Amino acid sequence: VLFFFLSRVGRRPVLWFTSTSQFVFGVAVAFTFEYYSFIVTRFLLALVSSGYLVVAFVFVTEYTGIKVRTWTSMHVHAAFAVGIMVVALVGYLIRTWWIYQIVLSLTTIPFILCCWTLPETPFWLLAKGKHEDVQRVINRMASWNRVAQLQHGQQASLMDKNSSKANTESTTKKYSILDLFGNSFLVRRTITVWLIWFTGSLGYYVFSLSSVSLAGNEYLNLFLVGAVELPSYIVACIGMDRLGRRNTLAPALGLSAVACVLIMVIPEKYQVLTIVLSMTGKFTIAIAFGLIYLYTAELYPTIIRSLAVGSGSMLCRAGSVVAPFCVYLTDIWIFFPQLIVGVMALLTGMLTLMLPETLGKPLTNTLEEALELDAKVKANKSGKPAIQEAINSVTENIEMQSEGAQSLNE
Repeated sequence: VLFFFLSRVGRRPVLWFTSTSQFVFGVAVAFTFEYYSFIVTRFLLALVSSGYLVVAFVFVTEYTGIKVRTWTSMHVHAAFAVGIMVVALVGYLIRTWWIYQIVLSLTTIPFILCCWTLPETPFWLLAKGKHEDVQRVINRMASWNRVAQLQHGQQASLMDKNSSKANTESTTKKYSILDLFGNSFLVRRTITVWLIWFTGSLGYYVFSLSSVSLAGNEYLNLFLVGAVELPSYIVACIGMDRLGRRNTLAPALGLSAVACVLIMVIPEKYQVLTIVLSMTGKFTIAIAFGLIYLYTAELYPTIIRSLAVGSGSMLCRAGSVVAPFCVYLTDIWIFFPQLIVGVMALLTGMLTLMLPETLGKPLTNTLEEALELDAKVKANKSGKPAIQEAINSVTENIEMQSEGAQSLNE
């Protein structure tokens, strides 16, 4: 339902709704002293919280240009890691569960007070053919960045050139999740992306949940699990900008599999080494888990981007559901969770190598442009010029304005 509204009513209303609902249900949980009402409220809280992260990421991605998209997207995940650290710290300081719940819920208030001031993303407005709204957003962006505004005629020409095809598609057809499997290329791409989402989430939560059963203080271990993510996102950003998305994602998944193998072969008496390897596995899987959000957004066009990220998030939640049961398998064999994560990470890492590279490519608006990514990679490898971009990002045009009127006219 959330992803349906993302594509129908826009990013901004859903962002406001999920953030407000997160606060309301978060506080409501603290006042549910009956089991079944507690379960229902917690379910609703998890529902809006999961959707909140997705819509926030899509919103940020569609508002940033090529030069800063990598680092901006990783800031979202860095905030998630800080949240884990805060959970561990608050849990250590406050042992009464309902007070703990209220304190954590209060952290959403600052955003609720200011999120209504955020404008809708130009990509969504363009896809819906709302040119006048796009012009207002562009003017506002230019004003904030203190650059020259595009004249009305230039804006209209730019939008007609760049969005006419996307508008025709978006107004003549209602897209659904089935469009992620429109042809054989999309089928292979979608299945691989879904496996990455599932494996990333599975490994992420297996390492996180297993941390509390490691030797030492459980609160400190959980804090370290969150802290180790921060440098992983820095490494991910550097790798994504220099090596590319695919060439960073595949090795990260492979190293996660290696960490799982080493955990299984190291004797249990070396507890410190086991903790180090566990944190290493969390470090590498966090790279993959953080990278796949941006990679998915770049692999799919605006018309189905929210569906792609949303469906991936759905598989991500499936991984988080399976993760606790994997941890319970330690009763059968202590290294069962690492075996499952290791096999999945190795398999998914190999499949990742078949995906196209999106480094330096503007976000696409149509399915044809998204499918051309494979052709562009082949053209670049053969030394031939890349295919002309059909639609340029509105935000990249704003960046071009800072270079002067002459570059705009060209």
